[in-house]
Amino acid sequence: MRVLTLGAVALLAAAGCARVERSPDAAARSPASRAVTAAAVANAIAAHPAAADSILGAAGYTRASFQKLMYEIAADSAMSVAYAAAKQR
Repeated sequence: MRVLTLGAVALLAAAGCARVERSPDAAARSPASRAVTAAAVANAIAAHPAAADSILGAAGYTRASFQKLMYEIAADSAMSVAYAAAKQR
């Protein structure tokens, strides 16, 4: 389990996802960048569902904040396109 969690954290770091919401410049991130980050988190969770809470935490999200971001992406067509493109990788 620990290996999966560390692997997921490494994946998130490689995608530039570490501490998204807790960083002071999180609000300054572009919508497309936030959508790509969300896709990386979703990909990591899909690969390791048992580590979902660890993956979310490593990316600076809670379940509620990630769900809020997913609704934001769904409501914005440009973010949706960026998310779909990143999710397919």
